[in-house]
Order: sequence, then structure tokens, then C-alpha cells
Amino acid sequence: MNTIEAILKALETIDYSVFTEEYIDDILDNRDNDPFDSEWCRVCSEIEALKTEDNYTKYNEAEFLKISRKAFEILDGNNCGELSSYVSDDFGMIYDSLILNYKNKWLDKLIDAYKNRQIPTGEL
Repeated sequence: MNTIEAILKALETIDYSVFTEEYIDDILDNRDNDPFDSEWCRVCSEIEALKTEDNYTKYNEAEFLKISRKAFEILDGNNCGELSSYVSDDFGMIYDSLILNYKNKWLDKLIDAYKNRQIPTGEL
């Protein structure tokens, strides 16, 4: 899980002092619109379709929750409000993609944004 650990560490080092209410609203607006929203939904649906009882266990469900919660807590602790849930969802999707060996160029760009200490938004 080196990818998850690396992007969680990067998430912790983002400068949240610039995250004003307006800035967060802009991020949320850009994530709720295309192309980001349609790509996020497409990738999430493709990952969900790969899950079976054989390849996604109770252990995976527990790890998914642990990683999502950690991402949520990092942003929530920096007063990022609703953005905390969005980032938490990203980290859950990333975890699932790694477990299921799902590969996608858009998802790679999402992960790279986090590695570069940025919240992914808009066109990646």
C-alpha cells in the first residue's frame, strides 16, 4: 500500500491556510461539474463492477473504511468542511483500484495530483 501511504502523507503536508471558504467552494464546484464529475463517476462504476466476494473481503472493507476515515480526518482537522467527504471518497476509490488492480489514465492523474500535494479538480 505504498501508494496510499504516500498520498496520505502528501495530503497531510498541503498548505491548508489558503483554503478559504471561497477557495473550497470553487474546488467543490469544479468537482461537481464535467469533466471531473463524469470521469469520477465512470471510474467509480467500473471499479464497483469488478468487486466480487472472492476478490473483495471483509478485511478490504475494513481497510477501505480506515483509509477513507484517515483522509477525512486530515481535511476535517483543517476545517475543510464538505471537501473532507469528497477527498475521503477519492481515497476509498484509490484503495479499491489498487486492491482490484484497476488501471486507468484518469485515475493515475487523480493520484498524481495528490502526490503533488493538490486536491484534484476540473480537468486532470
